[in-house]
Amino acid sequence: MSDRYIFRYIIILVAIVSVLLSATAMWLQPYQKRNELNEKRINILKAAGISGITNKNAEQLFKQHCTAKHDGELPYYIIDGQVTVIPMHGNGLWGPIWGYIGIAADGKTVVGAVFDHKSETPGLGAEITTENYQNQFEGRTLIKNDDTVSVEVDAIAGATRTSKGVEEMIERTLNLYIPYLEHE
Repeated sequence: MSDRYIFRYIIILVAIVSVLLSATAMWLQPYQKRNELNEKRINILKAAGISGITNKNAEQLFKQHCTAKHDGELPYYIIDGQVTVIPMHGNGLWGPIWGYIGIAADGKTVVGAVFDHKSETPGLGAEITTENYQNQFEGRTLIKNDDTVSVEVDAIAGATRTSKGVEEMIERTLNLYIPYLEHE
């Protein structure tokens, strides 16, 4: 066999595999977008204290319970006219963290919270995604000091930077929403 034959074979094989991978990625893209949207819906509903949500019923429950709103550039979601769910974004130890916090109609009580991350350490910072960590927010009262709002929570042992990141994310986000929370 000549080197030219091997070189042509490799080029043809790479071209075929590239076309197949590109076609597969294009074909799967709508499913990926639907799954991302469903995950967002599930997290918003969980932060509002709604249970029994699955991938199959997430869209229906979201349409049934939720009204999306915008106050200028700040998005929020009203669930059953009672709970305001606010999206949050912040930084953990190794990368971005995000979540949703549900606040009761009184504007002071946390109904629920859901958090996720991109690359926190398993068993440490990644604990923010567990129900044990998220359930500690339920029933907490927003603390208002002058023009700032915060929620006191327990940190994760061994994950101080991630815990501080969650705390900072919540405080920064809630402080952006002070005018809306006071209005409600």
